[in-house]
Amino acid sequence: QPCLGDFGQQGIFSRLESGRATVAELCDTARRMAGQPHMADADIIHAFEQFLVGIPGERLDCLLRLKRHYHIFLLSNTNPIHWRMAEEKLFRYKGLGVNDFFEKTFLSFEIGIEKPAPGIFRAVAAAGLDPGTTLFLDDSEANCEAARREGFQAHIAPQGGTWMNYFDANDRLCI
Repeated sequence: QPCLGDFGQQGIFSRLESGRATVAELCDTARRMAGQPHMADADIIHAFEQFLVGIPGERLDCLLRLKRHYHIFLLSNTNPIHWRMAEEKLFRYKGLGVNDFFEKTFLSFEIGIEKPAPGIFRAVAAAGLDPGTTLFLDDSEANCEAARREGFQAHIAPQGGTWMNYFDANDRLCI
C-alpha cells in the first residue's frame, strides 16, 4: 500500500506526522516493508531526509521582509525527522534560524493532528490567532477548504514559490 501521496501521507508516514508513531516505529516498518531486517536506523532516516530538498533563499528573504509588516506563523504537516532538518539546515540562512522567520510554529506531530483535519485549525485559533484576520496559504486546496470552514481566509499557494506574487513591491498583501 502506498504511504506517500501528493497532498497527504498514509500509513506509517501519517502516523509519524500526527505524532501517533515514533521514529523507531518508522524504521521498524521500513525494514519490514523492504524485507531488510538488518538495515540501520541511520540509513532509513537518511533516506527519509532525502524527501526534502531545501528552501530557496529568495523565499526566505521574502519571509523576512513580510515579517516586518505581518505576524508570520508556520502550520505544517511534518514529523520529527523533517522538523530537525528544518531547524538544523533548511532555515539556517544568513546566520538566522527558524525562529527568525516565524513567531510561532504549529507542527502536526506536536499537535497530534494533520491538515486538513479541523482540529489542527482549531488548535491554531486556540493559541490566539483570530481566524477572521489570519491568512492561511497552502499548496493543497483541501487544506485551504478546511481552513475556510474554520473561519480562516485561505488561498492556494502553488508549489514553486508563486505565493510571493501575493505581495506587492512594498511587501504588502495584494490579493
